[in-house]
Amino acid sequence: MMRTDVSLNRIAELSGLSASTVSRVLRDRPGVSAEARRAVEVALRTLGVASALPEDSPAVVAVVQAEVTGADVDPFETLYLETVRRIYRVGKVALRVTTGPELPSPATRLQEFGVAGAVVLGGQSAGPEAKRLAALNVPVVRVSNARHEGTGQIVLDASQGIDTAVRHLVHLGHRRIGIAVPEDSAAANRVAAYRRSMADLLHIAATRDQAPVAQAGPGILAGAQAADGLLRANCSAVISCSPALTFGVLESARRLGLDVPQDLSLLTVGEMPDADVVHPPLSQVTFDWGRLAQTAISELERLMAGAGTLPDYSVAPELVLRSSELPVRTR
Repeated sequence: MMRTDVSLNRIAELSGLSASTVSRVLRDRPGVSAEARRAVEVALRTLGVASALPEDSPAVVAVVQAEVTGADVDPFETLYLETVRRIYRVGKVALRVTTGPELPSPATRLQEFGVAGAVVLGGQSAGPEAKRLAALNVPVVRVSNARHEGTGQIVLDASQGIDTAVRHLVHLGHRRIGIAVPEDSAAANRVAAYRRSMADLLHIAATRDQAPVAQAGPGILAGAQAADGLLRANCSAVISCSPALTFGVLESARRLGLDVPQDLSLLTVGEMPDADVVHPPLSQVTFDWGRLAQTAISELERLMAGAGTLPDYSVAPELVLRSSELPVRTR
């Protein structure tokens, strides 16, 4: 049945275009690119609205992510949104797939559904799905924090990002720098990179006492508990490697009456949604998510066209300074 209740903003969201551009396409105004027209047509078909699409249905690309646990924050949500926009822009349909330990594996159903390929974001339960899809000969590009075998991959080099964060804080005069990392497949690499950087830059042994580490499971409460340990260790600066941990540090500092950044400097590594509007605006070592999404889709299209060589990239983040860190002061 044809739908007639779809809003202009909803079409704009799915197509990755502005509402004004969608309006010009729908009114058949001149000056609109063929790419924009195709993106709107694919969005209309996805929403169940009749359009001027050709008879052949567009290819479906699955975007696979692990379910978010409890009050945790999805560290790949921005990348997901950027990936979906680019899938529509190349004339394909995006299908969001969520995996979890209590959910049945969707791999076989996706193959039967006829998905043309899949972008797998992150680890946890999404990792096994990437392997299952590849075993079913579905082209897969995986974007995650750790290196894996058997699929095309784009590795987010958190170790280099941590080194950048440590260097920046040392430059500001900090010597008691702690790190908070999530308990995942990249935890050991993150901790090793942190201790290596601390040892090289501060000329210390970087033992637990000299380089405090806190690991936490999912959720802001777990992040706050991990942060408590770092603040009890008298850290003047903390590097946080997940959104939940970052919020946990902010909550822990608030409970202890510490001001960020006057009493405690905070630097995040990786994705932090709305980092520029949090109080204080958070400095980050982060990635160009738009470029990452474009690379993932370009490489997936290449695999879908029959290319035999699996992509293997390692991407380094960049430092974005805002207002959450200051030169060290005695407290």
